[in-house]
Amino acid sequence: MYKQGYKEQLQDFLNSDTTKAKIATVALCVLALASIPVLVVGVGAIGNAVQCFKIFGGSKKYSKRQIRSAVNNIKRQKLIEYVCDKDGKTIVKITKKGEAKLKSFSIDLIEIKKPKKWDGKWRLVMFDIPMRFTKGREALRYYLKKLNFFQFQKSAWIYPYPCEDEIIFVADFFGVEKCVEVLTTESILRDEKLKKHFHLT
Repeated sequence: MYKQGYKEQLQDFLNSDTTKAKIATVALCVLALASIPVLVVGVGAIGNAVQCFKIFGGSKKYSKRQIRSAVNNIKRQKLIEYVCDKDGKTIVKITKKGEAKLKSFSIDLIEIKKPKKWDGKWRLVMFDIPMRFTKGREALRYYLKKLNFFQFQKSAWIYPYPCEDEIIFVADFFGVEKCVEVLTTESILRDEKLKKHFHLT
């Protein structure tokens, strides 16, 4: 479910040993278990959950009892479900609600990695979002500010580094991806303010 580019940041967060990180570890690892259909065979399911915890370095912090409790708790929240496949085997799968929960974790961890050298191009994020999607529009603006984009016009923001995947991910999360365009331009007239904002020489 998670994009490969976010793995390092996610790992740092989960290793921070804060209460929020511990809760996230439980949720993420159990949902990671559910994101890939696996055969449920008694304690074998817990074993698979433990393996998922090892991926994120969380197995040392939690006992099998805690992991089992987390699995049951997330099932009660309807983030995962047990279903029968065509062969009659019971498997655990992530639900739509579970997918949304995974996205909600990643949206707060998202960042745009800066390359060692700027390629001299500008990325222009433009959107025309209808009034009925006001919350989505305001949320998108919030994350553009959070990611340090420069507001060129009311609905036009500029960034110097590749950011298409991250912006589309944010727009998709808030249901406005069809209203957003990301353009790349070689130059912008009077870009002194932009270079100063992004500390470019």
